[in-house]
Amino acid sequence: MSGNQKLAIRFIIGFVLTIALLGMSRRLSTRRPQDFVVEGPGYRVEHRSVTEQVGPGRPDLVCMVEGELEPVVRYRVAGEESLRTVEMTAEKGGIRRAVLPEYEKGTKIYYSIELLGRGETAARVPEEPGSFLFIKYKGKVSPIVLTLHILFMFAAFYFMVQCFWSALGVLGGRARKAEAVSHARWVLLSSFIGGWPLGFILNYQAFGVVWEGFPFGYDVTDNKTQIMFVFWLASLLLVRGSFLGKGEERDTLGARGFAAAAIVSFLVSLALFIVPHSL
Repeated sequence: MSGNQKLAIRFIIGFVLTIALLGMSRRLSTRRPQDFVVEGPGYRVEHRSVTEQVGPGRPDLVCMVEGELEPVVRYRVAGEESLRTVEMTAEKGGIRRAVLPEYEKGTKIYYSIELLGRGETAARVPEEPGSFLFIKYKGKVSPIVLTLHILFMFAAFYFMVQCFWSALGVLGGRARKAEAVSHARWVLLSSFIGGWPLGFILNYQAFGVVWEGFPFGYDVTDNKTQIMFVFWLASLLLVRGSFLGKGEERDTLGARGFAAAAIVSFLVSLALFIVPHSL
Protein backbone atom coordinates (compact mmCIF):
# COMPACT_ATOMS: atom_id res chain seq x y z
CA MET A 1 0.00 0.00 0.00
CA SER A 2 1.41 3.38 -1.02
CA GLY A 3 1.94 6.29 1.35
CA ASN A 4 -0.87 8.28 -0.28
CA GLN A 5 -3.29 5.39 0.16
CA LYS A 6 -2.40 5.12 3.85
CA LEU A 7 -2.97 8.85 4.30
CA ALA A 8 -6.33 8.61 2.54
CA ILE A 9 -7.42 5.71 4.78
CA ARG A 10 -6.37 7.60 7.91
CA PHE A 11 -8.26 10.67 6.75
CA ILE A 12 -11.43 8.66 6.11
CA ILE A 13 -11.19 6.81 9.44
CA GLY A 14 -10.61 10.05 11.34
CA PHE A 15 -13.51 11.77 9.59
CA VAL A 16 -15.93 8.87 10.14
CA LEU A 17 -14.97 8.46 13.81
CA THR A 18 -15.46 12.18 14.41
CA ILE A 19 -18.91 12.16 12.79
CA ALA A 20 -19.85 9.03 14.77
CA LEU A 21 -18.73 10.63 18.03
CA LEU A 22 -20.73 13.79 17.43
CA GLY A 23 -23.80 11.68 16.66
CA MET A 24 -23.31 9.59 19.80
CA SER A 25 -22.86 12.69 21.93
CA ARG A 26 -26.10 14.09 20.53
CA ARG A 27 -28.06 10.89 21.22
CA LEU A 28 -26.76 10.67 24.78
CA SER A 29 -27.72 14.27 25.52
CA THR A 30 -29.68 14.62 28.76
CA ARG A 31 -31.44 17.67 27.34
CA ARG A 32 -33.66 15.79 24.94
CA PRO A 33 -37.39 15.74 25.81
CA GLN A 34 -38.65 12.55 27.46
CA ASP A 35 -42.09 10.97 27.17
CA PHE A 36 -43.76 9.96 30.43
CA VAL A 37 -46.83 7.80 30.95
CA VAL A 38 -48.26 7.27 34.43
CA GLU A 39 -51.25 4.96 34.91
CA GLY A 40 -53.33 3.85 37.85
CA PRO A 41 -56.88 2.81 38.79
CA GLY A 42 -59.17 5.07 36.76
CA TYR A 43 -56.54 7.47 35.43
CA ARG A 44 -53.77 7.88 32.88
CA VAL A 45 -51.51 10.87 32.21
CA GLU A 46 -49.07 11.45 29.35
CA HIS A 47 -46.48 14.22 29.28
CA ARG A 48 -43.53 15.14 27.07
CA SER A 49 -41.01 17.05 29.14
CA VAL A 50 -39.90 20.56 28.25
CA THR A 51 -36.13 20.95 28.63
CA GLU A 52 -35.49 24.54 27.60
CA GLN A 53 -36.97 27.92 26.79
CA VAL A 54 -34.94 29.62 24.06
CA GLY A 55 -35.30 33.37 23.73
CA PRO A 56 -37.96 35.56 25.35
CA GLY A 57 -41.09 33.65 26.26
CA ARG A 58 -42.77 31.35 28.75
CA PRO A 59 -42.44 27.54 28.84
CA ASP A 60 -45.65 25.80 27.78
CA LEU A 61 -46.34 22.53 29.62
CA VAL A 62 -48.93 20.17 28.16
CA CYS A 63 -50.25 16.82 29.35
CA MET A 64 -53.04 14.46 28.32
CA VAL A 65 -55.21 13.33 31.22
CA GLU A 66 -57.78 10.53 31.31
CA GLY A 67 -59.89 10.22 34.45
CA GLU A 68 -61.13 12.52 37.18
CA LEU A 69 -57.81 13.60 38.67
CA GLU A 70 -56.86 17.27 38.45
CA PRO A 71 -53.26 18.06 37.39
CA VAL A 72 -51.23 20.98 38.74
CA VAL A 73 -47.63 22.00 38.14
CA ARG A 74 -45.30 22.39 41.11
CA TYR A 75 -42.02 24.15 40.41
CA ARG A 76 -39.14 25.92 42.08
CA VAL A 77 -36.31 28.11 40.85
CA ALA A 78 -32.82 26.65 41.28
CA GLY A 79 -31.31 27.90 44.53
CA GLU A 80 -34.71 28.26 46.20
CA GLU A 81 -36.48 25.75 48.40
CA SER A 82 -40.12 26.83 48.21
CA LEU A 83 -42.39 25.25 45.61
CA ARG A 84 -44.83 27.31 43.58
CA THR A 85 -48.05 26.04 42.04
CA VAL A 86 -49.54 26.72 38.61
CA GLU A 87 -52.99 25.39 37.76
CA MET A 88 -53.39 23.51 34.48
CA THR A 89 -56.31 24.68 32.36
CA ALA A 90 -58.57 22.21 30.55
CA GLU A 91 -58.73 22.11 26.75
CA LYS A 92 -60.48 19.81 24.29
CA GLY A 93 -59.67 16.12 24.17
CA GLY A 94 -58.40 15.79 27.72
CA ILE A 95 -55.48 18.17 27.12
CA ARG A 96 -54.31 20.21 30.10
CA ARG A 97 -51.95 23.17 29.78
CA ALA A 98 -49.91 25.38 32.09
CA VAL A 99 -47.71 28.31 31.12
CA LEU A 100 -44.80 28.99 33.46
CA PRO A 101 -43.36 32.46 34.14
CA GLU A 102 -40.64 34.07 32.07
CA TYR A 103 -37.19 34.26 33.66
CA GLU A 104 -33.79 35.64 32.68
CA LYS A 105 -31.52 33.48 30.51
CA GLY A 106 -29.39 31.15 32.56
CA THR A 107 -32.19 30.49 35.06
CA LYS A 108 -32.99 26.85 35.79
CA ILE A 109 -36.31 25.69 37.21
CA TYR A 110 -37.37 22.26 38.45
CA TYR A 111 -40.92 21.07 37.93
CA SER A 112 -43.28 18.15 38.39
CA ILE A 113 -46.91 17.53 37.49
CA GLU A 114 -49.07 16.30 40.36
CA LEU A 115 -52.47 14.64 39.89
CA LEU A 116 -54.82 15.53 42.71
CA GLY A 117 -57.80 13.53 43.88
CA ARG A 118 -59.89 14.70 46.84
CA GLY A 119 -57.19 17.25 47.67
CA GLU A 120 -54.39 14.69 47.88
CA THR A 121 -51.63 13.76 45.44
CA ALA A 122 -52.62 10.48 43.78
CA ALA A 123 -49.81 10.42 41.21
CA ARG A 124 -47.05 12.57 39.80
CA VAL A 125 -44.74 13.02 36.80
CA PRO A 126 -42.01 11.99 37.29
CA GLU A 127 -43.18 9.16 39.53
CA GLU A 128 -40.21 9.02 41.91
CA PRO A 129 -40.98 11.02 45.09
CA GLY A 130 -38.82 14.11 45.35
CA SER A 131 -37.60 13.95 41.75
CA PHE A 132 -38.15 16.75 39.26
CA LEU A 133 -37.71 17.58 35.60
CA PHE A 134 -35.89 20.78 34.79
CA ILE A 135 -36.06 23.58 32.27
CA LYS A 136 -33.19 25.90 31.43
CA TYR A 137 -33.86 29.37 30.08
CA LYS A 138 -31.52 30.27 27.24
CA GLY A 139 -30.85 33.24 25.04
CA LYS A 140 -30.62 32.87 21.28
CA VAL A 141 -27.10 32.22 20.01
CA SER A 142 -25.53 33.45 16.80
CA PRO A 143 -25.77 30.74 14.08
CA ILE A 144 -22.39 31.87 12.72
CA VAL A 145 -20.63 31.60 16.08
CA LEU A 146 -22.31 28.26 16.82
CA THR A 147 -21.25 26.87 13.42
CA LEU A 148 -17.65 28.01 13.93
CA HIS A 149 -17.62 26.52 17.43
CA ILE A 150 -18.82 23.16 16.11
CA LEU A 151 -16.30 23.22 13.24
CA PHE A 152 -13.35 23.95 15.53
CA MET A 153 -14.38 21.29 18.06
CA PHE A 154 -14.90 18.87 15.16
CA ALA A 155 -11.39 19.71 13.94
CA ALA A 156 -10.00 19.24 17.44
CA PHE A 157 -11.33 15.71 17.70
CA TYR A 158 -10.30 14.89 14.13
CA PHE A 159 -6.70 15.82 14.96
CA MET A 160 -6.97 13.87 18.22
CA VAL A 161 -7.75 10.77 16.17
CA GLN A 162 -4.83 11.47 13.84
CA CYS A 163 -2.52 12.00 16.81
CA PHE A 164 -3.73 8.73 18.32
CA TRP A 165 -2.87 6.83 15.11
CA SER A 166 0.53 8.54 14.97
CA ALA A 167 1.19 7.67 18.62
CA LEU A 168 0.39 4.02 17.94
CA GLY A 169 2.73 4.21 14.96
CA VAL A 170 5.51 5.61 17.14
CA LEU A 171 5.10 2.74 19.60
CA GLY A 172 5.15 0.29 16.70
CA GLY A 173 8.14 1.90 15.03
CA ARG A 174 6.11 3.00 11.99
CA ALA A 175 5.84 6.75 12.61
CA ARG A 176 7.99 9.65 13.75
CA LYS A 177 7.55 11.61 16.94
CA ALA A 178 7.37 14.87 14.96
CA GLU A 179 4.22 13.65 13.20
CA ALA A 180 2.41 13.00 16.48
CA VAL A 181 3.55 16.36 17.89
CA SER A 182 2.28 18.15 14.79
CA HIS A 183 -1.18 16.62 15.16
CA ALA A 184 -1.24 17.43 18.89
CA ARG A 185 -0.33 21.04 18.10
CA TRP A 186 -3.43 21.29 15.88
CA VAL A 187 -5.52 19.70 18.64
CA LEU A 188 -4.41 22.41 21.05
CA LEU A 189 -5.07 25.25 18.61
CA SER A 190 -8.50 23.98 17.49
CA SER A 191 -9.73 23.19 21.00
CA PHE A 192 -8.52 26.56 22.30
CA ILE A 193 -10.32 28.58 19.62
CA GLY A 194 -13.47 26.47 19.77
CA GLY A 195 -13.57 26.24 23.54
CA TRP A 196 -12.59 29.71 24.67
CA PRO A 197 -13.11 32.72 22.36
CA LEU A 198 -16.05 31.06 20.61
CA GLY A 199 -17.18 29.23 23.73
CA PHE A 200 -17.16 32.46 25.74
CA ILE A 201 -19.40 34.15 23.17
CA LEU A 202 -21.84 31.23 23.03
CA ASN A 203 -22.00 30.92 26.79
CA TYR A 204 -22.74 34.62 27.22
CA GLN A 205 -25.39 34.60 24.50
CA ALA A 206 -27.09 31.47 25.84
CA PHE A 207 -26.74 31.84 29.61
CA GLY A 208 -25.72 35.44 30.31
CA VAL A 209 -22.30 34.57 31.77
CA VAL A 210 -18.94 34.24 30.03
CA TRP A 211 -17.57 31.20 31.87
CA GLU A 212 -19.10 28.68 34.27
CA GLY A 213 -16.18 26.28 34.56
CA PHE A 214 -13.70 25.92 37.42
CA PRO A 215 -12.95 27.99 39.46
CA PHE A 216 -16.08 30.05 38.79
CA GLY A 217 -18.63 27.26 38.45
CA TYR A 218 -19.36 23.62 37.79
CA ASP A 219 -20.82 23.64 34.28
CA VAL A 220 -20.20 20.26 32.63
CA THR A 221 -19.35 21.60 29.18
CA ASP A 222 -16.98 24.31 30.36
CA ASN A 223 -15.16 21.95 32.71
CA LYS A 224 -14.78 19.11 30.22
CA THR A 225 -13.35 21.55 27.65
CA GLN A 226 -10.90 22.78 30.26
CA ILE A 227 -9.85 19.26 31.28
CA MET A 228 -9.24 18.18 27.67
CA PHE A 229 -7.18 21.28 26.96
CA VAL A 230 -5.06 20.81 30.11
CA PHE A 231 -4.26 17.19 29.19
CA TRP A 232 -3.14 18.09 25.67
CA LEU A 233 -1.23 21.16 26.87
CA ALA A 234 0.58 19.09 29.51
CA SER A 235 1.49 16.45 26.91
CA LEU A 236 2.95 19.09 24.60
CA LEU A 237 4.82 20.91 27.37
CA LEU A 238 6.61 17.64 28.08
CA VAL A 239 7.99 17.89 24.53
CA ARG A 240 8.20 21.68 24.47
CA GLY A 241 11.30 21.65 22.29
CA SER A 242 9.49 19.82 19.51
CA PHE A 243 6.26 21.71 20.20
CA LEU A 244 7.91 25.14 19.89
CA GLY A 245 10.31 24.12 17.12
CA LYS A 246 13.43 24.52 19.28
CA GLY A 247 14.73 20.97 18.92
CA GLU A 248 14.04 17.59 20.49
CA GLU A 249 17.00 17.97 22.85
CA ARG A 250 14.80 20.25 24.97
CA ASP A 251 12.06 17.62 25.29
CA THR A 252 11.43 15.98 28.64
CA LEU A 253 9.88 12.90 27.01
CA GLY A 254 11.27 10.77 24.25
CA ALA A 255 9.25 9.45 21.33
CA ARG A 256 7.65 6.54 23.19
CA GLY A 257 6.95 8.61 26.29
CA PHE A 258 5.16 11.27 24.27
CA ALA A 259 3.23 8.60 22.37
CA ALA A 260 1.97 7.20 25.68
CA ALA A 261 1.01 10.70 26.90
CA ALA A 262 -0.85 11.40 23.64
CA ILE A 263 -2.77 8.13 23.90
CA VAL A 264 -3.82 8.95 27.48
CA SER A 265 -4.92 12.44 26.38
CA PHE A 266 -6.93 10.94 23.53
CA LEU A 267 -8.70 8.43 25.78
CA VAL A 268 -9.53 11.12 28.35
CA SER A 269 -10.86 13.37 25.57
CA LEU A 270 -12.91 10.52 24.11
CA ALA A 271 -14.56 9.87 27.47
CA LEU A 272 -15.27 13.57 27.98
CA PHE A 273 -16.67 14.10 24.49
CA ILE A 274 -19.39 11.54 25.27
CA VAL A 275 -20.50 13.56 28.32
CA PRO A 276 -23.72 15.39 27.32
CA HIS A 277 -23.36 19.00 26.23
CA SER A 278 -24.98 21.74 28.32
CA LEU A 279 -26.02 23.64 25.18
